[in-house]
Amino acid sequence: MAIVNIRDSNFIKLKSIKKEHLKTFCELYNIKFSANMTETISSVLKDFDNGKISTENINSFIRKLYIETRDSEIEKTGATHAEIVKELNKVDEHIWGMVQGDVDSHIQSNYVRKFYKYDEMVSAIRAGLYKSIESYALSSWFNHWSTVFLEDLINENKNVIPIIKKVKGVDIIWNEQPVDIKITNLPKEWFKDGHNIDHAIKNPELVCKYMYELQGAQRFGDDNRLFVIIYDKNNPAKSWKIKRDYNLIKSKINDFFNQKTELDAINFKYGNNQYLAHSKVMFILK
Repeated sequence: MAIVNIRDSNFIKLKSIKKEHLKTFCELYNIKFSANMTETISSVLKDFDNGKISTENINSFIRKLYIETRDSEIEKTGATHAEIVKELNKVDEHIWGMVQGDVDSHIQSNYVRKFYKYDEMVSAIRAGLYKSIESYALSSWFNHWSTVFLEDLINENKNVIPIIKKVKGVDIIWNEQPVDIKITNLPKEWFKDGHNIDHAIKNPELVCKYMYELQGAQRFGDDNRLFVIIYDKNNPAKSWKIKRDYNLIKSKINDFFNQKTELDAINFKYGNNQYLAHSKVMFILK
């Protein structure tokens, strides 16, 4: 994805706002509102071109809206950052088994295709499958809620504009560029090729290239991305525990996003085609 200009960046921000909130924005700045979202966004951008409103007007409105939306969710659920971390700390090692995408394969190989007798199938399910599914569900739960407060911390930074309603391939606007956040591990191929974590820290652009080229076909994209890599240098197998180390994550996020830095251009090959993306790596290390 190419670097976008400020007008296109504002278009993405406006597209992420629900109709009722866009109407509020238009009323605030006396802009013509239409039931058609496309027409309304065009009116807002026309006033931006004419200097009637500024990028900061749009940014300020969205930041305030994000805080109000998140506060409302917390009021309904009680899921403050402190409460989320408290719950995540209840997790122990036993949950880490199957990874996303392996559940169906596991069931097919170890149950569906293994037993032809009904009673044997039921006994096998009751003896082992429940624990496997429980572990998978808990690991997915852990990853989801640790991501919730991590992304909240990112969205609170002054250099970040939140995306209120999901826009394909965009989680945040950072330094006025659309960015998709990927919280991930270094791929196994990185280590198989003789690299280590120190090499990754010194060569973030190469890390990005690996990430783009090794993505799955179903999730392929050349969107601008921020790869958040969490890694315990002393005990890599325990890296997952860092995801609930709130103070460390908050400190690393603030240090990283307070920089006025540009995304790196990443040329990568996928299939028979060459692509250009813009990306950055944030390491959260222990």
